[in-house]
Amino acid sequence: MRKRYAVAGIVVAMLVASLIVLAGSRSSGRTAAATTEASAATLPAPVASPSASDTDYAAMVKLLSARYTRHPSSTHDAMALADAYLLTEQPLKAEALYGKVLAADPGNQTAEAQLAMALHAAGRDDRALRLLTTVLAANPRSQLAHYNLAILYFSQQRAGLARDEWRKAAAIDPTSGIGRTARSFVDLMDDGGGASHSGSGGS
Repeated sequence: MRKRYAVAGIVVAMLVASLIVLAGSRSSGRTAAATTEASAATLPAPVASPSASDTDYAAMVKLLSARYTRHPSSTHDAMALADAYLLTEQPLKAEALYGKVLAADPGNQTAEAQLAMALHAAGRDDRALRLLTTVLAANPRSQLAHYNLAILYFSQQRAGLARDEWRKAAAIDPTSGIGRTARSFVDLMDDGGGASHSGSGGS
């Protein structure tokens, strides 16, 4: 059954795309990019189409970079650009910006959870796991941390653990974009037999 999840890389890419919705989660406003990506968070990744992603995301990075240049002290703009870097496979740039946000706002759990994804994208899963574990120890109801932890587990083909974390994320707020996406993945994995692999190992 683990062969069902050999496409983890593709799925994870689409999941990361949905996370940009949260760029403005600590602000009352929303960036244009967050609005553009909102629909992605309502669909299961296997049926979301990445067809126009290269062009659209490159333009998004350019737009957000210009905005951040105009407002370098804006945590909101820094988060949006960092998410865009993460989305366009520039994890080191994303990591640097998330770090700047955390230097200015050490309690920003969204930045911590997203930094974990930048570390994951750069191949530092151990650090990513420790960071997400720390976030969840401080706030067990961090929906984004549960969601991102599921991504990390799923990319490692630890399907049972991934499903459990998506289930927790969905339960925290079933009506949010993250909650609906997480619920969709739980349903897909249950339908596909992923539930039978609930162990912590990936072999």
